[in-house]
Amino acid sequence: MPKRSHFMAVVATGLFAGGGTMVGLSFGIVFLGLGNLVPAMSGEQLVELFPKYWIAIACTIIPIALTKTIALFTATFTSPKGNGVRQLWVWALCLWLMNCTITVGYHLQVVIASFQGQYSPEEMVGTIQMWIGLHWVRVALALASFVFAILATLRAAIKNATRQRRTEQPSIQRGTQL
Repeated sequence: MPKRSHFMAVVATGLFAGGGTMVGLSFGIVFLGLGNLVPAMSGEQLVELFPKYWIAIACTIIPIALTKTIALFTATFTSPKGNGVRQLWVWALCLWLMNCTITVGYHLQVVIASFQGQYSPEEMVGTIQMWIGLHWVRVALALASFVFAILATLRAAIKNATRQRRTEQPSIQRGTQL
């Protein structure tokens, strides 16, 4: 079970970090523009289109986020205490929970308000600029969580290999004494 939960946690944290990067790059460019290459959306366009784009984002990223949450909790609490592996999973989980706090505290509030039509076109431009700026903080947290998940999995694999060698060694020694 721990090997499977570790694998799922690494995959889910990597998918979320990659998805967050994709959202920041693609939708960030669509919303805010990219110099002369891609014009920024106007406030009116953002008021109209941001909620629609968010639905597309949500359909892909929310299932990954739920999977990541379950996998990180499982990996964290099925890892044995005291061998360093669990501490790495705790770091991965805490970074994820910080990410979730920013999401619920700011990003989700903006999305709900945009669906309710609470922003004027002028407000929406500044709001989306902040939304994308904080989104990059979330991407950094997601990438760090991914790194800790990889480190935890590698450390667990090394510890398992070392433990397996120790248990095989006495039987090899006994075989040579005959």
